[in-house]
Amino acid sequence: MTRKIISVLLALILCSSLVLSVSAEAKAIDFVVDEIGYLAESERDLLNKQAADIYEEYSVGIFFVYTTADELENYDIETLLGGIQDYVIMLENADSWFTFYGGKGEEIDLATEDKLRAVYDLADTYIEGVSEFLDAAADCFAPVTVISDAAKYFLYDEADLLNDAEEAALEKKLADVSGTYNAQLVVCTIASMDGVNIDRYLDYLYDTMGFGYGENHDGVLLLVCMDPREYRILSNGFAGVAIDGDAIDAMGDAFVSDLSDGNYAAAFTEFADQCVYYLDGHLNGFPFNFGKNLVISLVIGIVVGLIVAFILKGQLKTVRKQDQANVYVKQGSMNLTHQSDIYLYRTVSRSKKSSSSSSGSGGTARSKGGGSF
Repeated sequence: MTRKIISVLLALILCSSLVLSVSAEAKAIDFVVDEIGYLAESERDLLNKQAADIYEEYSVGIFFVYTTADELENYDIETLLGGIQDYVIMLENADSWFTFYGGKGEEIDLATEDKLRAVYDLADTYIEGVSEFLDAAADCFAPVTVISDAAKYFLYDEADLLNDAEEAALEKKLADVSGTYNAQLVVCTIASMDGVNIDRYLDYLYDTMGFGYGENHDGVLLLVCMDPREYRILSNGFAGVAIDGDAIDAMGDAFVSDLSDGNYAAAFTEFADQCVYYLDGHLNGFPFNFGKNLVISLVIGIVVGLIVAFILKGQLKTVRKQDQANVYVKQGSMNLTHQSDIYLYRTVSRSKKSSSSSSGSGGTARSKGGGSF
């Protein structure tokens, strides 16, 4: 039954992405307009196709307009919309930006608007910024159908990579780790993506299935596809803080060779062990390798000490202790006419202003990564 759920979800996305007849309404509309000249024609074409696909999938028009108009709030959006009732329009000129919403688009609040703008601002190029904005805005309207018993399951082997004994052992391990750290660990295998974008499916699968514990949906999902041979890891909630992008890369490096060699049970077990390492380290502190670090510290200390000792030895000259300071003064070279006490040094204590921010174990985030095998 659980395998069929994954297959049905994949089929739903596939059906929506492979619809052959794009409506004439979407074809006739320019979702991305550039009156300034930031985008090349080929870039606009790509972005318009992306926005048209989003409109067809979610029935919400996501627009981005670079304009030379000065008063953005008075921009003629009706001509731009072409009859679309549900929309988000981001306008930008050389100095400022302005956003229009209509229909379903009005569900976006100010906090979400700030996040959408931040997604655009963080991109390195104009095309990347607009593309990221389109996707981020589209995600606001993605349907989420939570399956109530998803928290009971930890393994969905739709590609049938494991035998019965391996499935039982892995599912127990995933359940034990999930219970210990209160973050749901899930391994999902897919035989083929059938043309569906694996990165979009990763988010869709996690959210639609309702994976993760608690209100922040704390959990980690490993998705493995056999055609193409790709894997992805998504960490969410406090697990998204504990297992960030760098950690995900390291986790992948730890088990990708087993995936490549067909040792799937070993790869999935290593995935679970890696999750333990990062989740436990985040909550309780990473273990200190006393023996290894002690040896390294001693070697470094000895080497540095020897270098300093040899340098100082080379600077030494034969000296004898003198009890009187006038030994070092040439006779007749100094006449003392005045004396006073002068404080040459002072001790000042300063406290640095503190400004701390920490996501802590209750922090919320989502991290993703992966590669091929």
